[in-house]
Amino acid sequence: MDTARTHFERKSQRTALIKWLDWIKSHQRRRADVIDRLQTLVNAFRLKRILAAWLAVAKDSQRTKEYFKRLELSVTEFSSKDQQTPRPTGERVDGVSVLPHHLSLKIFQYLEIRDWLNCAEVCCAWKSIVHSGTLWSQINFSVGKDWITDSTVQQILQSYRPFVTRLNLRGCTSLKWSSLKYISECRNLQELNMSECLVVSDMMIQRITEGCPCLLYLNLSSTLVTDHSLKAIFRNCLSLQYLSLAHCRRFTDEGFLCLTTEKGARNLTHLNLSECSQMTANGFRYISAGCPSLTEVVINDMPTLSDSCVLALLTSCYCLSSVSLLWCPNLSDVAIKGIAKASNLKFFSIEGNNQITDVSWQALCSHSQGLCRLQAADCPGMTDDSLRYVASLKSLKYLDISLCSRVSDAGIKCLTDGSSTDELHHLSISRCCLVTDNSVRRIARRLRKLYHLNLSYCERLTDPAVELLSGSSICSLDLSGCNIQDQGLAALQRIHLKKIVLAECVNITDTGMEKLCKNTRDLEHVDVSHCVALSDAAIRAVSFYCRGLLTLKMSGCPKMSDMAVLYLTSGSQYLRELDMSGCTLLTDRSLRHLKRICPPLTSIRMTCCSSISWAAAIKLQARVSHWEYSNFNPSSCFDCSANQ
Repeated sequence: MDTARTHFERKSQRTALIKWLDWIKSHQRRRADVIDRLQTLVNAFRLKRILAAWLAVAKDSQRTKEYFKRLELSVTEFSSKDQQTPRPTGERVDGVSVLPHHLSLKIFQYLEIRDWLNCAEVCCAWKSIVHSGTLWSQINFSVGKDWITDSTVQQILQSYRPFVTRLNLRGCTSLKWSSLKYISECRNLQELNMSECLVVSDMMIQRITEGCPCLLYLNLSSTLVTDHSLKAIFRNCLSLQYLSLAHCRRFTDEGFLCLTTEKGARNLTHLNLSECSQMTANGFRYISAGCPSLTEVVINDMPTLSDSCVLALLTSCYCLSSVSLLWCPNLSDVAIKGIAKASNLKFFSIEGNNQITDVSWQALCSHSQGLCRLQAADCPGMTDDSLRYVASLKSLKYLDISLCSRVSDAGIKCLTDGSSTDELHHLSISRCCLVTDNSVRRIARRLRKLYHLNLSYCERLTDPAVELLSGSSICSLDLSGCNIQDQGLAALQRIHLKKIVLAECVNITDTGMEKLCKNTRDLEHVDVSHCVALSDAAIRAVSFYCRGLLTLKMSGCPKMSDMAVLYLTSGSQYLRELDMSGCTLLTDRSLRHLKRICPPLTSIRMTCCSSISWAAAIKLQARVSHWEYSNFNPSSCFDCSANQ
């Protein structure tokens, strides 16, 4: 009996196992069938999208070929008879609409918002191009801040909010909350600039940060934000990387207290707190605790910044690579040594400080061997020994030691014999009164990749110093206020200068300028401001020899007349910027000449031009993007500028 029961149980188990295996196999077959069907649908959908994309590309390519083919036919069949034949009044030719879509977009991207709005009213084809979402991904209202209205901003943001990723509202003081509230509907917004917008409030910032969680860049410089705005930013913008609060005076240390509790600002890499003198060591301590990824700090124009504030910032910020401390006079060697030990800097800027000594530069250069940019202007503590430490840097590309009155030829010798002779591109030793021609000789021979050299107001430099620069790699040269004469300019040869500044070089004449331009015909930027001995002949030489001239500054040259402007407009067809302030002999005739090169002329400055009338000046304003004019007495105008 027991044997039969055992046999029955085994048979039942075998039957159940067989049924279960059959069910597993059937389930696997059904699953495989479903997967095959889904794969077939996905492949069909993918093939359909590929074919659609290919068809769009093919059509676009065909349109391109047809367009250029029509162009070739029109060129070959063009004759003088066809050219003289008048076109019927009703016939219109639109070259933009027949272009491929990506080329049409490329053309429209060079226009401004106001032009886009006007083009949308021309025809349906242009309207469809303007309404393309790609065109509105980057909106710059700052360019049109003088005419932009709330209704225009509201209409644009409502229509294109899914496409907007960058938005610039800098200086748009006329806009109100009725239009700015629609920023919060741009869910894909990544960069927002609202600097100098005094209408920005805490409620507005809270609304925007709640609606735009993807913000990476936020500029609130010169606004009225308070601690409530900072709390909203750090609570809602978890991916924020760039934050500028420069010139904001209404927030306090408490605004950064939430950094120690909230999850925001963990990814913040750049922070600008320039001129926020209300900050204390506690605020910097909160920033250090809440922003461990901080790499760039800008704290300029803060006379209240002390060593304790800097040391508090360095408590937990170990990733700093760029520090700017311009015009922070109360910092001492303690702060600089703390920065050197706590970080591995690549960019360091300090200016207007007379407390730091050679000890700071020794610590900075020994701990930050990868330093690429060093700005130490107006630091009397910078000496020749300091430059000996700077010379040990192997990757230094930018060095500014202007107004360091204790630097002499010995320091420049250490620099030119150092490790960065093949890396240095920019060197400024302006107003270093102990530097002589010997330093210029070593700079020209040793710094083989130097691009820009600033020797302005170095009183001991003479004409042979300029001659020593012949054959060097320098493309930009500043000799403002130096005691050079025509002989020095004439001797400057075998140098591919693109820019030269000769402001306040009162000893140079038309002869020197003519010889300079004859030897350096690649000049694009020329500044001869306050060179009182120059006349129309100098401008004639510049215009005749330097055909690629882009910028000319000749303010404060009393001998310049309308003939100089005539020479300029005849030879310099690519001129973009012109400064002729204080040229009292210029009249309305000069402005009539300038109209011939508008465009490309986009910027003109003619302050203190007493012989130019307001009616003539205002006619030129519509042709350029930047325009300055006044007819005050030149002597009082320039005396005021000098005092400033």
